[in-house]
Amino acid sequence: MPLKSEHLAIDPALAQAWPQVLARLGEIHGKAAHIWLTPEKVRPLQIEDRELVLACPNVLFANTIATRMGADVCRVLAELIQAPVDRVRGHVAREDLARHEASRSTAAPVAPVRQRTWGHGFKALEQFVVGSANRVAYDAIVDLVRDPTSSVNPVFVHGKSGLGKTHLIQGLALAYADRHPAAKVTYLRCEQFTNEWLDAIKGGAAALRAFRVRMRHPDLLLVDDLHFLAQVTKTTATKELYETFNALADQGKKVVFTSDASPKDITYLESNFVSRFIGGLVVELKRPDPELRRAVACRKADALGITLNVEVSAWMAEQFVENIRELEGAVNKLAATARSYGRAIDLPFAKEALRDLLRRADGLDLTDTVVREVADRFGVEAAEILGRSRLGPVCSARHVAMYVLRMATGGTYASVGRTFGKGHPAVVHACGQARELCRADAQLQVFVEDLLQRFRPQ
Repeated sequence: MPLKSEHLAIDPALAQAWPQVLARLGEIHGKAAHIWLTPEKVRPLQIEDRELVLACPNVLFANTIATRMGADVCRVLAELIQAPVDRVRGHVAREDLARHEASRSTAAPVAPVRQRTWGHGFKALEQFVVGSANRVAYDAIVDLVRDPTSSVNPVFVHGKSGLGKTHLIQGLALAYADRHPAAKVTYLRCEQFTNEWLDAIKGGAAALRAFRVRMRHPDLLLVDDLHFLAQVTKTTATKELYETFNALADQGKKVVFTSDASPKDITYLESNFVSRFIGGLVVELKRPDPELRRAVACRKADALGITLNVEVSAWMAEQFVENIRELEGAVNKLAATARSYGRAIDLPFAKEALRDLLRRADGLDLTDTVVREVADRFGVEAAEILGRSRLGPVCSARHVAMYVLRMATGGTYASVGRTFGKGHPAVVHACGQARELCRADAQLQVFVEDLLQRFRPQ
């Protein structure tokens, strides 16, 4: 973790040798070294207990240097000045941190969102609650709004479902369009990219050209839920997305991806695609800590015109721990119940109002209910859905059950898969198959929507 205390004293010998270190790192990391180790922003302070301390302007610089270049910095110091260094740590002085926070508060993301023909329903960046679990990702998004000429490309944000990836990328779309009104911004989910690409293939040469013109000319391309590509590994969609990114990068245009998994963990991506991701900026949204969860609950309550006292907000932060979406859904229900009954929100009332959501939180009641109802709909046994049968109706029922559980709980593909003895790719495939089944069967679509209406937090 970067330090946030007063400035540390600068070691004169280290400062004198630092230009040589930077030159060597420039040979190793190229443009990345010049971006993150620029002398105007990053300075060596001291080496103590085999740890190099660097003065950094904010936590984004501190974390990026430590994770992407730390090992090479240590090696170069050992080679050039015989300094035994095992690790690198960023130091953010209090005044620098305060200046960084102040600049964020006056940056473009807090400006009112203008009316436009797209982006309805998107959440703005100023609504994003920032804490230790998501600060680096948030800073990366805000820095992109401020400096679209940065050579960091692409930005890849990953984390479990419900932690705010879509909020960040959609908020970026709004903020970027506000800050740079002449720029063309394109946001789409990976599933949409894939479907439009397959439609373009069917449409012939003219349709392909039109698709590529649209995808390869925005100044900022935002692709949400990259893990959807697991369903289309046997098509050319992955290759097309890779070529789209290359075409945009060659023009200096920016691309941002989100995914449930980090690039290295997406086994169905080719190595060249993974390499391009790692060459940009990869940041993770982590599980929210109690402080962040309390802040989210209170922010959501404020937006709904209610107040949560300390006791209620702390209790909710203890109960809904896995993701932000689940916690916000609980606040929605608490507010609606309080209004319906004209009740003040105290802890006993909160526990009673959210009792059914707390049962869902353990996953057992919800899983049993969904599997049983899906089994009835398809005329199969619940045990068959949870078993290994490959019969057509059973497989279809299993796909639908996985999809409903995934959408209702906001859980990861892996967590849903464990219920069925399946891995991440199998659940991604099942969700895609369930969507296709619903498209082909209007009555099934109504059935699934009814389940989601009943079980997904509103």
